[in-house]
Amino acid sequence: MKEKLSEEVNEVKDDLEDYINARLDMTKLHAAENLSRFVSGMVVKVALSYLFFFVLLFASLAMAFWLNHILENDSIGFLLVASFYMLIAIIFYLLRKSLIQRPIIQSFIQLFFPKFVDYDESK
Repeated sequence: MKEKLSEEVNEVKDDLEDYINARLDMTKLHAAENLSRFVSGMVVKVALSYLFFFVLLFASLAMAFWLNHILENDSIGFLLVASFYMLIAIIFYLLRKSLIQRPIIQSFIQLFFPKFVDYDESK
């Protein structure tokens, strides 16, 4: 009887070790999936941002040269384009929490904690 109980305890111990190892493997796979999604998303966003930067750069130069031609001045077009970007930068700075911080917090929570998708920071 004592041997049978000892065998059953050993069997339960082995099953528990297998269960813990399986849970650890599942956790590692889940973390790897989330990390790979995050990294691939960041790579795509960085590449698109890089390309968009060049589109914006050349469009800005074209606009500045066109304004110079229209206004018959060699520098006023560049000044107007720079002023436009300064205005956009000020607006962006004033709205940074709603445009940048909250969406980033939401995307991290949605990625790593899908049960808490409705998180809203009231600060």
